[in-house]
Amino acid sequence: MVSTKAASQPTGIPEGYRAIPVHKSQGSPVRLCVLVRQTPDPVTGSFILLRDLHDALVYLGCLADAGGRVREWVELWVQNVDGLDASLPAYRETFSNFALDERWRKQQEAFAELNPDNFVQTGWETEHPLPIFLNLAEAGPVYPGEGSERGQWELCLDDALLQAAGLPSFSNSLFRYLYQPGAGKESLFIPVVAGAPQNTTTRPLSEALGNTEHHLSFNPQGGLMLAVTFSPISYEDYADLLSGKSWKGIEHGKKFFNFDGVYRSLEDWNQVQQNGAHLFLGAHGRAGRFPETFHLKLQLLVDAFRLVQTSVQHNQLPFLNLSGDSFRVKLESSGSGLPFLWTAGCALTKPSHAFALPVETSEFRYFIRARSSGSSIYLPEGLSESLQGMGSVRIRKVLPPDQDRTVLEGTLVLQEKLNASNHDLLWIRLPLPSGRVDLYGHLYATESLAQGEARFRTVPQKMPESVVAALREAEGISFARSPFEVVPLLSSPCDLYALGVLAVRTFLVNDKNTLAIALDEVLSLARQVAADYNPDISLGKRVRAIFDKDKRYVTSLGPHRLIREPIEPNEALELLPTDLWYDTLGTIVSLFPGMGPDSVCKDYGDVPSLALETVFNRPLEELEKLLVRSRSFIVIDWKFNREIHTAISGYLAQA
Repeated sequence: MVSTKAASQPTGIPEGYRAIPVHKSQGSPVRLCVLVRQTPDPVTGSFILLRDLHDALVYLGCLADAGGRVREWVELWVQNVDGLDASLPAYRETFSNFALDERWRKQQEAFAELNPDNFVQTGWETEHPLPIFLNLAEAGPVYPGEGSERGQWELCLDDALLQAAGLPSFSNSLFRYLYQPGAGKESLFIPVVAGAPQNTTTRPLSEALGNTEHHLSFNPQGGLMLAVTFSPISYEDYADLLSGKSWKGIEHGKKFFNFDGVYRSLEDWNQVQQNGAHLFLGAHGRAGRFPETFHLKLQLLVDAFRLVQTSVQHNQLPFLNLSGDSFRVKLESSGSGLPFLWTAGCALTKPSHAFALPVETSEFRYFIRARSSGSSIYLPEGLSESLQGMGSVRIRKVLPPDQDRTVLEGTLVLQEKLNASNHDLLWIRLPLPSGRVDLYGHLYATESLAQGEARFRTVPQKMPESVVAALREAEGISFARSPFEVVPLLSSPCDLYALGVLAVRTFLVNDKNTLAIALDEVLSLARQVAADYNPDISLGKRVRAIFDKDKRYVTSLGPHRLIREPIEPNEALELLPTDLWYDTLGTIVSLFPGMGPDSVCKDYGDVPSLALETVFNRPLEELEKLLVRSRSFIVIDWKFNREIHTAISGYLAQA
């Protein structure tokens, strides 16, 4: 095996870490490196894992020049397909390495088009690199089989060769194998995906690596990779920073990994203020910082909205996984006296989790999450999990065709009680004589049904005439133990809900108020606003009326939640124009679908199927208007003007 001489460590790497190149760097003026702990953490391991996505692992890395200096901190995305075989059966058959590679290529195109300044092109976005392991002793990459007679091991993309060996093909499965091209048809295969079938032609990975004592697995699957500029501060940490909380860096095990430059000053909030983080109003103390904090938080939320809208418009896919972790913030170095908090740039760091179901219908598009991540406060209640099982299916009747599309009605019989919305998507597989057929439809309530029974109607689907004829012949017949799954209807209104939760997190959470409590109060306010709906009165004025009538909202949802510094609710209302605050709360209330007439979406399916981004248009327009209004209070001494206005109003009242 060829030895790689250890390269000198770049300057700027914190003590206890090493930057190890992920490619052979001889003669290269720039090295792409991954950060590795010299002593692995017992919990978090050797790498700084930034995110675990449905099809990728994201690590912290850097670009280092030939002079040994870190030029840029980056995220290294490494494709990983483990775990995707647990998806909806009807979609799992079209889930494949080929489809995932195509999706990866489209994702990198979106990165390059939507944020070209942050995209670092490596060539591995579209071409599979060699499987990469890291030699910790020599601080360099190791390619299995390097220097051997049969050559290096690489990812096998040859479907015919795999099938000849009795293994699943690459293109049509989720399994991956390494092979040695130099061995030709005599090559053995190494499975590198959990659960991959094995036979006499397969061997364990240890045979390819040999002595693995100092080898660290980085990209064993030979997955596609990409690199983007790293934004160090998470969205939630930055919102807290604006509120007055210090930021110590990225937590990794029991340590914090921090960065040089402006980020060092964030470790002490007092130093942040002394370093001129705010604009002119910072000199006015809390009275000046308060409206500026509101404006900066609003700017942060608007940036997040724009990023989501642009991505959904570009890909025509909802996210279905939006949360505070979906965004990160980067601060730019600024000259002396410039407010660095105003240089913040928000980046979208998680790709869409959604996959479109293969339902052939011209009216609707249905999406599932690629990998269930359990419940989340950012997901609407009841839409975080699907229901699957076996049941008996009776076909009641096949309706007359509608524009060459077939619709049928039937009954699903279960052993247990089924709690499902008529918006949920039902998938059923029937074993017909002509072959199995997948049906998609909706459950609906009806009277005179026995316990455990549910009626369904399919969506219009294109089917061969032979299948339609077989379905007609099966009217009245019961198909026992038919697999089914009920999938919640998920689309971009779910993302709007998530952004509503993010807005609550931005404006109403501090060290005295949790996100769960703040969200519960906002949803309570939304129900009250819906009950008091009056189309002739603006939403903000109705929110004000509710605050005036029920003083508990002043305590729970007042602007004092903007900062961590103790301040009375009424005092906070004096520091920020009340109409601006009530209009902001009104806009937040409207983000939650199905809460009432003020909601942007009446339910989670209320969106044009070919224009998913339109749900963000109205709220983004409202938020941008609020941003313009709040900006006007930053560049003038509005508090002084308000005091004059109050004095004049009092004088006129006495006249």
